[in-house]
Amino acid sequence: MKKKLIISVLFFLITVFVYPQIKTQTFLNKKKVFLGDFFEYNILLQYPNNISIKNFDIYEVIKDTSGVENFILYKKENKKYKSFLSNKTKEKFKFYIIATQLGKLKLNEFEIKYVDLNNNEEKTIIIPPIEIEVVPYPKPKNKKFDGEIIDIKKQIWVKNYIGIALLLIIIMGIISYIIYNYNKKPIRLEKAQPQILDPKEVALKKLDELWNKNYIEKGYIKEFYLELTEIVRWYIEQKYEINALELTTEELFLALKKKVFKNYNIKLKSFLDNADLAKFAKYVPEKSEIIKDFEISKELIE
Repeated sequence: MKKKLIISVLFFLITVFVYPQIKTQTFLNKKKVFLGDFFEYNILLQYPNNISIKNFDIYEVIKDTSGVENFILYKKENKKYKSFLSNKTKEKFKFYIIATQLGKLKLNEFEIKYVDLNNNEEKTIIIPPIEIEVVPYPKPKNKKFDGEIIDIKKQIWVKNYIGIALLLIIIMGIISYIIYNYNKKPIRLEKAQPQILDPKEVALKKLDELWNKNYIEKGYIKEFYLELTEIVRWYIEQKYEINALELTTEELFLALKKKVFKNYNIKLKSFLDNADLAKFAKYVPEKSEIIKDFEISKELIE
């Protein structure tokens, strides 16, 4: 009996050291999300220090999910923690993903490759699939919809800054209290001359930077149009002092009626409508159309 027990313990220890276990966990921060909002997709890995996890692209995860066009990668984070006591490494991958299609969407099962540094053998682990439900935004009250495409850019990018605002108020209160109670002669400081930047030059520079990202060759058409329209709207906001980044296409058209020539306004609306199709209506324009839209954006700024 003792002999069998000893053999079992030895077998267990050999298995642990020869075949190190990698623990995986995946979860979403929401089970249901509004169309245009982002959600967090988390992947947690725990593995021995003799294991090296290879980098992977999130588009490998979602490429077979009814078409990669259903998602946009907003940003990603990666944190790694090493424990010297347990000889383990914990790694957390966090992806912020924007859903652009309604219904139940599935992030499919995929493989992550890793290398056992003891024998330089490459292996894979399977990350299980996970689902999320995408629902439409509730219609705003006192707003009539005329059947046109609604710009959901505001829904994508607007966040809740109440907590940050409260924190800033507390910090400013503490600073004011310290200054009030600090007995010290006032020090004269020379005011630095503010550097005035020309919105036109800044916008054209941003367009050049966007083009150099090679989004079109990589197939990131939605990302290209998201950044392209944001640059044009930012320029209009700086030039004509209206809240162009937050207005819908129709609202922006009305706001510019008394500020610009009619031809310019019509050209701007046509440009934004075309961009909306590429961003939110699953329309993939030809490369020649994309280049034409890019040239129009330059004309709108110049």
